[in-house]
Amino acid sequence: MSQTALSPSVQPGVLLTPDALAARLHVTTRNLRQWRVTGAGPRFVRVGRFPLYRPEAVEAWLLEQEYASTADELR
Repeated sequence: MSQTALSPSVQPGVLLTPDALAARLHVTTRNLRQWRVTGAGPRFVRVGRFPLYRPEAVEAWLLEQEYASTADELR
């Protein structure tokens, strides 16, 4: 079983709250809210009116954010 980069304690299939994800990414929940509005952040699901994040979606989003150099960011 492979572990995600988020945390070894995060179990696949467990949904993360915005508070939990913000703490893991070292950003604010306001950042997450803005990313949801603009589509810049990880994919999320809504359960009722609450946004939740699948660890697998967050991991995939993090992999998309990797760059070999700052020049790669400009492409």
